Amino acid sequence: MAIEDEVLKKLRERDAFAENDKADGIAQQGIDKGYATLSPAQQHVLEPYMLLPCDGVEDPGGYHNECIKQLEGRELLQALDDEGYYDALLCDDCRSDYHNWYE
Repeated sequence: MAIEDEVLKKLRERDAFAENDKADGIAQQGIDKGYATLSPAQQHVLEPYMLLPCDGVEDPGGYHNECIKQLEGRELLQALDDEGYYDALLCDDCRSDYHNWYE
């Protein structure tokens, strides 16, 4: 399964498309038949969901790092997988900072 297919599946489980029926239908088609089978126009509809911002982390002193990294591909998939643990979408650097500060 391609990374994009896995990301679509995780996003759908997260109800990311709940507010957009068109995107939801296209996402389901991408899950069923593969993201690569979608037309460029259909992929364009899903693009905003396939690139999400890192939420960043707060150090023990309360300073938020204001991370500006955009998550996509494998890193987005990892952030979606770990979202329940961190209660946020975090990039590799922010996950590392979290562990350095809190573990």
